[in-house]
Amino acid sequence: MFGWINELIYQAKKRIQLAKDINPKSFQSMAKEISELADACSQVCQPEGNVLQRVERIKDEMEQLTKLTMQPEFKKLSTQRKLELRESLIQSREQILESMQTAPSPTKLIQ
Repeated sequence: MFGWINELIYQAKKRIQLAKDINPKSFQSMAKEISELADACSQVCQPEGNVLQRVERIKDEMEQLTKLTMQPEFKKLSTQRKLELRESLIQSREQILESMQTAPSPTKLIQ
């Protein structure tokens, strides 16, 4: 009998969570976090190869994303596009963390 009430509550919670996930402020905070991780990665990772170039490109993209979220056009994007962008940001964060974990230690001595 009360199953439909539980379903309404569940759907309302789901809509609230979705609204939080696609809010421009959440994208801005994720972009800031990824930029900070990229800075940390540039300090931890050795300057070999294209790691530093990739880090600089990521920081530039996060700056562009932050500017984009402040514009009214961002609100006009579809929910699906925003969810795809969010998923991409999550994957970028995971890749940066993984590259930081696989970076060789800066010294041979155990601290």
